[in-house]
Amino acid sequence: MLRSVNTAIVAAFLAACPRPDDTVDSEVVEVAEWSRSRARLADASPAVRGRQPHRVITHLHSPWSHDACDGSGVVDGVVNAECLADLRRGLCEAAVDLAFLTDHPDRAAFQDYSQLWHPDSADTPILQGDSPVGTLIACDDGSQTAWLPGIEDELMPLGLTRHVAERDEARENLYHRSDPDAVYELTDAGGLVFVAHTEQRDAETVRAQRAAGLVGVEIFNAHAMFAPDIRSEFLGLEGLGWTNDIGPFTRPDATAEPDLLFLGVLELQAPSMALFDDLLQDGPLVGIAGSDAHQNVLRLELRDGERLDSYRRALTWFSNHVYSTDSSPQGIKDALAAGQSAVVFEVLGVPTGFDFYLDGDSITEMGGSAIGGDIVVTCPTLSATFPHGPDAPDIVVGILKNGTFWQGGCGTFPTDGPGVYRVQVDLTPHHLAPFLGDEPERFLRPFPWILSNAIRIQ
Repeated sequence: MLRSVNTAIVAAFLAACPRPDDTVDSEVVEVAEWSRSRARLADASPAVRGRQPHRVITHLHSPWSHDACDGSGVVDGVVNAECLADLRRGLCEAAVDLAFLTDHPDRAAFQDYSQLWHPDSADTPILQGDSPVGTLIACDDGSQTAWLPGIEDELMPLGLTRHVAERDEARENLYHRSDPDAVYELTDAGGLVFVAHTEQRDAETVRAQRAAGLVGVEIFNAHAMFAPDIRSEFLGLEGLGWTNDIGPFTRPDATAEPDLLFLGVLELQAPSMALFDDLLQDGPLVGIAGSDAHQNVLRLELRDGERLDSYRRALTWFSNHVYSTDSSPQGIKDALAAGQSAVVFEVLGVPTGFDFYLDGDSITEMGGSAIGGDIVVTCPTLSATFPHGPDAPDIVVGILKNGTFWQGGCGTFPTDGPGVYRVQVDLTPHHLAPFLGDEPERFLRPFPWILSNAIRIQ
């Protein structure tokens, strides 16, 4: 079912709109060599209409989670310093602007709130009033990455500004809950409350949570693409099929760039997308992609000298691009809460210039609602900061209404009545051919690249 849904959507896009040639200059013959690090979005993707995209990671596990760091995040009461250093270094090399830590409550609930973000003397506290609520990590290149604390269990509050209760046991109990009252309490503690792993959730439960203040849901989760039980039971995929699909990047004799192994598992998660489209019919809801990075999937060193599931590698595969005029952690958090964001699978490349809004009596951004107007979509191009060969990618832009293909291409489109509109951009990565080893053809096919949040016409 998952594959047929994806194929149908891609086929509709291809039939309805042209495959533009101007995304990367086809005359360019110089190759930008592979790089393990990323450029900051402020350099790779300038502001559009005054709104700067920020690279945001949601659903991230530190050593406070019992299953992070190969299950050894804390040993004899001491945090695994090597694993924590891997995480901090990975965030910097992936050029993340803001990361939301979401540790499991069985250990995190018993830590002092001020320890949830692993403060370091070299870092700069993020203050709310006079109280620290996170920290700015000092990166080796002089830049900074912000991270804020949170929890992942039945609910996933991002950016908590305090613990939900004074006593450890009371905290743990509440962090395990999923009822509407728990949503209220987590929101009161400063959290943006999301639901993770929506491939396993039912619509009525999420509706009740949304009525209590739930901000949004995951529409993609990386862990689900690797976990055999989730793949087979909830996604309709072969449980261990990915072990063969990533072979061109991971075998001892492989010649493809190891960082691109995610192409072996990348496709839309149809159950999560279907739930998202269903829930959007009721009212605003924010869709995000959860990295769910633990550095605990497979301790296998690849030929670049780094383990297959390193924090750095996983954090470069995709992120949430949050568009905000305010680059402070709080400004980015507020923009995410408003749905002014898009999921971007950056393993394919970093987009620049993408824009999607409603032009009516005033401008309505992603995540917003209005009475009527024209949908405006600006095609993204591939940032020159991303590694690329001489060939241009094929980029196909589609606008969906109520989860169904509506229009193709970029430009201005008069709306035809009430509905929920969002944009999906697919990309065929011809520009990656020099990095795809001896069998590039199997990966020169359309992949999802950008999944926008929605605009509602009432």
